Amino acid sequence: MLDRILAEARALAPAARRLVLMRFLIYVGIQSCYFIGVLGTLTYSMDGEVASTAVVVALLNLFQIVGSFVGGTYLDARGPRLHFALLVIVMLAVDAFCIVFGGDMSALTFGAACLGFSLGFFEPVSRSYPAYLTADAIELKRINSALSIVSNIGVVVGPLIGGTIASVAPTRAVFAFMGACVVLAVIPAAGFRPVIGVRAEGGGQDAGPAAELAEGSAGAGADCCAAGSSGRPAGSRSSLIEGIRAVFSNAALSFLFWAGFLSYLGYGALDPLESLYYRDVLQVGVAWMGWLSAASGVGAVAGALLVLRIPVRRVTVRTLLVLLCGMGIGCLVYVGTPYVLVALVGQVLLGLAFGMIVPLQNTLVQMHAEVEVIGRANSMMTFGASAGGVIPLLMSPWLAAMLGVQGTLLLASVLVASFPVLVLVFGHQRIARIDAEVHPAA
Repeated sequence: MLDRILAEARALAPAARRLVLMRFLIYVGIQSCYFIGVLGTLTYSMDGEVASTAVVVALLNLFQIVGSFVGGTYLDARGPRLHFALLVIVMLAVDAFCIVFGGDMSALTFGAACLGFSLGFFEPVSRSYPAYLTADAIELKRINSALSIVSNIGVVVGPLIGGTIASVAPTRAVFAFMGACVVLAVIPAAGFRPVIGVRAEGGGQDAGPAAELAEGSAGAGADCCAAGSSGRPAGSRSSLIEGIRAVFSNAALSFLFWAGFLSYLGYGALDPLESLYYRDVLQVGVAWMGWLSAASGVGAVAGALLVLRIPVRRVTVRTLLVLLCGMGIGCLVYVGTPYVLVALVGQVLLGLAFGMIVPLQNTLVQMHAEVEVIGRANSMMTFGASAGGVIPLLMSPWLAAMLGVQGTLLLASVLVASFPVLVLVFGHQRIARIDAEVHPAA
């Protein structure tokens, strides 16, 4: 597996390799913080229950939607280098707050909302940045697979480090590790140069990300979206309305939006109950939140590697929906018993499906969306998935009181598996038309 990963890394262009490293460093920090720093602190240090975890996760998801819209709009207006510079500042501010004030329930809730905003602002790095590097479908698949591979390695490494830190220090100490990861990500970002959809100011070396942020606040900045084929200036496309129009005027993007919404409608119930499942059903300590998440990461790395072997003609909506169903089946194994070893196997299966889903979904969006609105189009995709994930949070406390934590998780897993099947059955003609647009011979 390692040889395969290294071979794929060598096949990437220098800018793509920098992008992969930027994504990896920050994502390792994020993975150490979300489960351990937020849910781990709430569940184990503060003895949180279903209602409190549901509120915290709901706020995190809601502000992730806000952050995604803000980040996507800023990306389309100013380009990826200025976007990344502002991302670094936002994430370091969130880290500092959580380290200092994260031991209090109200402060942790506010910190979770801020973390959600920063996560949403971060999403374009993997979802949209590749479209600034190439328009070739094969190369896009390769870049998205590489991004998924390192993200899933982060799912392994981050929780392991987070679990280790939590075993010797307060759980919120993991935010210091996240801050260090964000600072390190500035190194590859300094040389990241997009080649599509942006223009650079002439003369001399480009400034680094931090310098560009200060420069951009006063003027046009080093990166601005170029005019599209219509000849309109980039500023006329800066509103969110253009991004909404880009999704819902495009059959493929609109279908991907609703498919994501329906699939995550079931998956969202896992977030507020997962830590309680560890504590009350599996009866394991907080460190196991890291170990089981790492198992999911191992499966996801394998899944991302498998995507590299999928022919471009199979990069379709139909393939994506089949994999979403597989993710639901993995969820059922994961939460179906009180045995931690079975949960470990379920996490691997869940990760395997998820590792294939992410690069395929991102590639499909990048293939169908124009680069001038790629940030806002992906913001809408994030909104669809996050909104689907937020709705179950309103019902989780009530369902958990009736069915128990594990019963609620099983019901949610059934929904995750069944929604893609329903979409495949009742929308097969539309799916065939969408897939034929980019794969006429498929």
